[in-house]
Amino acid sequence: MRPWFWMSLVFFALAPVLALTPEWREVDVDKDGRPEKVAVTNLADVAFNLRGQIVGWYVKTARATDFRGNYERAHNLVRPGQTLPGTLEGFVPTAFEFTRREASNPDADFIATFTDGSTRLTYIIHPRFLTLDVEVESPTPRKLIWTGIGGTDTPITKWLGQGNAQPINAGQGPAVYVGWQTQKSSGFAMFLRPQEPTPISMTQLNGAGIAEVSLPPGRFSLKVYGGLNELVRLHVEGFYQLPGVFQPNIWGQVSLGLIWALEQAHRLAGGSWILAILIVTVAIRLLMWPLMHQQFKSIAEMQKIQPLIKKIQEKYKDNREKQQEEMMKLYQEHRINPLGGCFPILLQMPILFLMYKVMVGYEFGQGFLWIRDLALPDPLYILPFLYILVLLASTWLSAAGNKDALRQGILINLVFAFILFSFPAGVTLYWLVSTLIGVGQQWLINKQLGLPLAPAKG
Repeated sequence: MRPWFWMSLVFFALAPVLALTPEWREVDVDKDGRPEKVAVTNLADVAFNLRGQIVGWYVKTARATDFRGNYERAHNLVRPGQTLPGTLEGFVPTAFEFTRREASNPDADFIATFTDGSTRLTYIIHPRFLTLDVEVESPTPRKLIWTGIGGTDTPITKWLGQGNAQPINAGQGPAVYVGWQTQKSSGFAMFLRPQEPTPISMTQLNGAGIAEVSLPPGRFSLKVYGGLNELVRLHVEGFYQLPGVFQPNIWGQVSLGLIWALEQAHRLAGGSWILAILIVTVAIRLLMWPLMHQQFKSIAEMQKIQPLIKKIQEKYKDNREKQQEEMMKLYQEHRINPLGGCFPILLQMPILFLMYKVMVGYEFGQGFLWIRDLALPDPLYILPFLYILVLLASTWLSAAGNKDALRQGILINLVFAFILFSFPAGVTLYWLVSTLIGVGQQWLINKQLGLPLAPAKG
């Protein structure tokens, strides 16, 4: 294979080692000669100027990406040329502070505080979430301006009025939430939700949605989501439940079912996500047991008649038509469907894909032993290496004494296993346990059919 292919695999494998540590940094993100304060987290980097406005909100499509101050190619939710999000009318801070709740805790909240006399604007950023809290304390009424969204000239804007069942693209009056999306069911999104219905006007101007929030005197707080316009993440952040936020397709509906199963298993397991993943994995394999039984049996039977297949291939090597005819007779004689093992294998791929989509977007807030977070790759690669061992055992059994099939299976499967090095630990755990159950099922079938467990010598 080409060198670039192996280099790409090495890069993906090293991703866990390069994972960043959440921290405050100083970066001149808008290139005005003055550095901004940037809250760097595994999910997004949020940059503030000293006036309390958000200059950049850089979403990470791959968790734990470190932009290293190079934001030119990062997706910025802040739309250029518009009033910056977080603009508090008549607010000129004379003091500011950027802190963490616990300096030694990587999951501790980031806190940015801006003060102008008796008025205070505070942002609280939670490293495990894409929703930040905005708090305003003012003795007089204020107007907070929030704009969005970068990355499109035709944003989808949403304004949900109090008592309404579905949002409209613009409006004014007491609102439950306002939102911006680059696309209907994909891309990026930003949603602003006050604690209770609050007067908000949403207008569209020059390809941007501009929200003006009328704040009463006293203390006022709201939540702002900024990230992928994606079902799992919106569910985790508590915004999917709002009317009209997101319309899932059939795969989204299945994903919701998988999330429901994981959350129910989590409750059943007493709050352990590890046990929850194991419970769901075993449940899926039990449901698929009959289909997988057919797959393994078909593979085993194909290996059992390999000597007969080779004889036909050698005898009719110059007559492909006759060769195919004799092969079909052989399959009929032994009651074998050569494609019988394909469907169950193909069925597993969508399940793995959905499990990946769910776990890469979910927020477990939990790990085990050497793994700090199930949504991040295994930093010591122990799970991927265990998976490789189980995969080799599976390949060994499926080859059933056929050395050519063993060599081909090892090469193909190891390439796939290497990619798992960059998968979330929860996905790798699911696939490891699922494959281990499959090995046991395959061993039972091989034993029933009297197939050899090792290639013949020589």
